[in-house]
Amino acid sequence: MTHPKVTLALTVLTAFSCYGNNADSIFDLSLAELSKITVVTAAAGFEQQSSKAPANVTVITAEQWQAMGARTFADVLRTIPGVHLSKSIQYDHNAIIFRGLSGNSSSKIKVLIDGEPINSLQDSGSHSGFQLPLTSFKRIEIVLGPGSVVYGADAFAGVINLVSYDFDEMSSAFTARAGSFDTYDFSLRHNVDFGPSTFQLSLDYLESADDNERIITTDLQSILDTVFGTSASNAPGRIDEHYRVFSGLAKWQRKNLALSFFTWRNFDLGLAAGIAQALDTKGHSSVRHDVYRLDYDLSEYITGSLDATLSYKEQDTQSFLYVFPAGTVLPIGADGNIDFVTPTTVTLFSDGYIGTPSPKGNSTTLRLTHLFEPADHHFIRWEVGAERQSFRATEEKNFGPGILNGIELVVDGKLTSVTNTPYIYIEDVSRDFYYLSLQDEWQINQELQATLGVRYDNYSDFGSTLNPRVAFIWQATESLNLKLFAGSAFQSPSVEQLYAQNNPVGLGNKTLQPETVDTVESGLNLEYFIDDNTLVAMSVFRFHAKDIVQFVFDETRKGNVAQNIGQQKGHGGEVSFKWKPMDNMTINANYSLLSLKDEYDNNVADVPKQMAYLAMNWKVSDNWNWNLDAKWIGERLRGASDLRANVAQYTWISTKLERRELIDNLSAAIIVNNLFDTDAREPSSVNISDDIPLPGRQVLFELNYQF
Repeated sequence: MTHPKVTLALTVLTAFSCYGNNADSIFDLSLAELSKITVVTAAAGFEQQSSKAPANVTVITAEQWQAMGARTFADVLRTIPGVHLSKSIQYDHNAIIFRGLSGNSSSKIKVLIDGEPINSLQDSGSHSGFQLPLTSFKRIEIVLGPGSVVYGADAFAGVINLVSYDFDEMSSAFTARAGSFDTYDFSLRHNVDFGPSTFQLSLDYLESADDNERIITTDLQSILDTVFGTSASNAPGRIDEHYRVFSGLAKWQRKNLALSFFTWRNFDLGLAAGIAQALDTKGHSSVRHDVYRLDYDLSEYITGSLDATLSYKEQDTQSFLYVFPAGTVLPIGADGNIDFVTPTTVTLFSDGYIGTPSPKGNSTTLRLTHLFEPADHHFIRWEVGAERQSFRATEEKNFGPGILNGIELVVDGKLTSVTNTPYIYIEDVSRDFYYLSLQDEWQINQELQATLGVRYDNYSDFGSTLNPRVAFIWQATESLNLKLFAGSAFQSPSVEQLYAQNNPVGLGNKTLQPETVDTVESGLNLEYFIDDNTLVAMSVFRFHAKDIVQFVFDETRKGNVAQNIGQQKGHGGEVSFKWKPMDNMTINANYSLLSLKDEYDNNVADVPKQMAYLAMNWKVSDNWNWNLDAKWIGERLRGASDLRANVAQYTWISTKLERRELIDNLSAAIIVNNLFDTDAREPSSVNISDDIPLPGRQVLFELNYQF
C-alpha cells in the first residue's frame, strides 16, 4: 500500500501537471483546477484535499493575502464567512469571533503554527494585539466548529492553523512597507542548503504608532469623577493600540530530524482603552512567546507515518498598568481592594491606582502521532501525548492586602512587591494533562466517506473529558459534494479563571469545570461547477454551548468570581460564491447569518447577526494587479440593561494596486485600508459610551524584492 503522505503528494503533483508551466499564479487556474490542489491539515491532523476534510474549512494562501495587502493574520480573518474581528474590552486589542463565540482574549479559538498551539498559558487566549506577521507561512487554515478530537482543549469554536513553508519550498525575498500612522514593516526570508542539511529563516519587524484620532469622550473614570467630584479621567482621549513587533521562524532539517524555533515579541504594546476601561496614557506592556520544537520521523520502523514531537514553550508578559489614573478617588475595603459594597474608607490615589501583573509560563509537550492505511482508501490516525504547564507571576502595586488596611485617605505611587506572598494577583501553579486521540477515515465507496473520531483528555486540576466527532461526505455527483458532521468540544478552565485572587478585575474559582459545546452542521459544497469557474458553497449549523464561565459578583469574596453558569444556543448559516468571469479576474463573495441566544433566551449582545464580504482580484496585465475588497458588518444589539442605540453597521473597504517587475525582481505597490475613511466602531460597555472607534484611512507603500 502507498504511504499516505506519498499518496497526497502524487495527487497534488498530478493536478499541477494538468496545467504545466503555463500558470505562474493560482489566479491563472480555473476554480476547478484550484480545488484539486488545495490541501488542509487542521481538519483531520494530516494533509488531505479540502473536499475530503471532515470539517467546515477555508484555506487562504500566501499569494491570496499578498494580493490583498494583508500584513498580519488578523487582516486575513475578515475575509472568512462566519468570522468577525472585534475589539477586546481590555488591552488585547483584537477579539476573534467565530459564529458568535469568542471567550476572554479569544480563548475559544485555538491558534496553531504547524499544528503547535500558541495560545496563552494564563488565559488560554491569543496573545495581545494579534499582530502576527505572515512572512513565514504559505497558507492559513480556518476551521469553523469543534476541533477537540484532534486539538483538545480550547478548540471550542474553531481552529486557526498557520502552515509554514516546507524545506526548499520558500522563495527568498525582502519586503518593506511604510505609511500612515508611522507604520513601518520589514521582512526577510531565505533558504540555505548545507549538503544533506537544509536551513530556513524568516524574520519580520512591524511597527505602528496607531491612528491618534481614535478619540473616546468618556470612560469608567469619567463616571467615578462624577460620583466623587474629581477630574482625573484622561477622556476625552485617544484609544492607543501602538505596537513594535518582532517575529522569526528558523527551521533546520537533516534526514529524519527537524528542529524549529519560533519567536513572537511585542516590545511595546499600547494599552487601548485600559485594563479597567479607564484610559491609561502612562502605562506600558510587552509580550514574549518562544517555541522550541524537535520532530523525528520514525516511519522507517513502521507501516505508515510515525512522528515523535517534543516541544517547549516560554511565555513572558511584563506590564506597568495605571488601572485608574492619577487623582482618582476610590472606595476601599478592609482588604485594601476596591469595594463598592462595604467600603471602609474613600481613598485618593494621588499618582494613580497602579499594578504590575507580569505572568510567566512554560510548557513541555511530548506526543507521538501515527497515520497509516490498513486498507485502500482507509486512514487511521492515532495520537498520544502529555503536557506539563508551569505558571508563575511577579507583581508590585500600591493597593490590596498586605499593602493597605482600608483606613488610608491618601495613597501615593510607591509600589510594594507582593511576589512570592499570598497577596499576589495569582498564585504559582502547575498543571498536567495527558490525552489519547483516535480517528478513522474510511472511503466506503467512490461516493461516500465516513470519519469517526474521539479524544480523551485527563487534567490534574479538574479531571477528564471525552469528545467525539462523526462526519459523512457524499460526492453526489462530480460537481456536487455534501457534508454532514457533528461533534463536541471543550474549553478547559484557564489558570486565570481557576486561581486569580486579589484582582480588581475578576477572581478565580478552583471548582470550575470545562465549558462544553455540541455542534451539528451540514454543508453543501457545490463544487457544482456550473462551469469550471463558478463555485457556490453553503453551510448550516446549530450548536449549544454549556457551562460557560462568567464572572458574577460574590458578596462573600466582595468581587466578581468565575462561575460555570452561562449558556449560548446558536444557529445560522454561511453562503460563499466564487466566480472567474474572465481568465484574469476572480470574484469572491460570502454572506453570514447568525441567531445567538443566552441562557435567558435573550439575544447575545455585541455580535453581528449579519455579515457580507465581496472581493475582486484583477490581473490587469502581466505586470499590473489590482485587488479590491469590502467587509460589511451588520447592526449589533446591546445588552438588556444597555439603553444606548444599537451599534451601527459599517462597511470596511481596502485595496491594493501592484506593479510587478518594476525592475528585475522588484515589485512596488500601494495599499489603502479603510479607503473611504469610514467612522467604524466596535461595541464597548457603557463605561465607554461612544464605543471603540477603528482606525481611519491608512495608506501604505510597499516594495518587494525576490532574490
